[in-house]
Amino acid sequence: MLNKIIEKIQAYDSIVIFRHEYPDMDALGSQLGLKQAILDNYPNKNVYALGSLDKQNPSIVDDMDIVDDALIEKSLAIITDTSNAARVDDKRFTMAKESIRIDHHVLVETMCDIEAIDPAATAACELIALGLNKAQIKISKKAAQLLYSGMIADSIRYTIGTVRPKTFQAAAYLIEQGADVIQCEEDNFSSTYEEYCYETKVRNNTVRKENALVAIMEQEDYAPLSFADAKGKVYCLSGVEGIHCWGLFTRMADGKGYAASLRSKHLDVRSIAADYNGGGHVCAAGIKNLTREQVEEIIDRLAQLSKTS
Repeated sequence: MLNKIIEKIQAYDSIVIFRHEYPDMDALGSQLGLKQAILDNYPNKNVYALGSLDKQNPSIVDDMDIVDDALIEKSLAIITDTSNAARVDDKRFTMAKESIRIDHHVLVETMCDIEAIDPAATAACELIALGLNKAQIKISKKAAQLLYSGMIADSIRYTIGTVRPKTFQAAAYLIEQGADVIQCEEDNFSSTYEEYCYETKVRNNTVRKENALVAIMEQEDYAPLSFADAKGKVYCLSGVEGIHCWGLFTRMADGKGYAASLRSKHLDVRSIAADYNGGGHVCAAGIKNLTREQVEEIIDRLAQLSKTS
C-alpha cells in the first residue's frame, strides 16, 4: 500500500489535497503536513491544499489554495482524515484523475481508488508520519510541526484509548525531523481570553444526567467566537470523576440546527451519532443539523449509556 501511494505521488506533476469540513488540527495537520512533505522531496511538483478555513488557527496553518476545475481534472487527489464523501470540504475531489484516502476513522464507505484506512491509529497525522518513517523520507521542520500538532490534538496529548506504541514511533520520527514539542503544545492548547471566558460559560451551562455531562450553547453564548471554535470546546466537560460520557450541543452558524460533539472514556458514542447521520470514532463522534427535539433524545441516550460503564 505504501509503495503504491509513493508511486502515485511520483507519477503526477499536480496533486490536490483535501480534508473534512470544519477542520480540526488533525485534518489541517495531515493535509498541510503532507503537502509540505511532498514539496520537501519533490520541489518541482505543484501541490495544493483545498477547502475553507472558518476559525482562528495556529500561525503555522497556511491559507488554503484556490484552483480551477481543469487543474483538478489532471491531478491526483489525496483526501486525509475524512470518513465519508459527504464530509469532504470541496466535493470536486471526484473530478480528479485518481484518488487516495489516508484516514483513521472506521470504514463506512469506499470513496477513492486507493484506501489507506487504519481505525487503530490515533490520528491521520500518525499514519502519514509512520509511512514517511517507513519509507525513510526526510521532511522539513515545518512538515514535522504540522504533523506533530495534528497528532497531539487528536490524541489529546496521548491520553485516549487508541494511543499505541506506533503512536510514539510516529512522534519520535517527527521530533527527529525537527518538530518543536513546546511550540506545538502552545499552538494547540493555549486559549485567547475570549475562549477562556467561553470555556467558563460552557461549564456553567453544564448539566449532569446520570453519569453523563451535557451542555447546550446558543449563538449569543459563544459570540464573538466562531461556530467552529465554539463547538471544539467539548473538552471542557472531560476529566470529571464518575462521568463516563459527555456531549456539547452548539447552535450552528446558520442559526437553524445544532451540532453535537460526543465524547466518552470507553463507551461507544459513535453508534448514537450514526443514528442521526453522524459519525467519527467509538469514543469521539459528531453530528450536524440536529433539531432541539433530537438534542434532547441524544441527551437521554447518553444518560442511559453512561449507566452501563
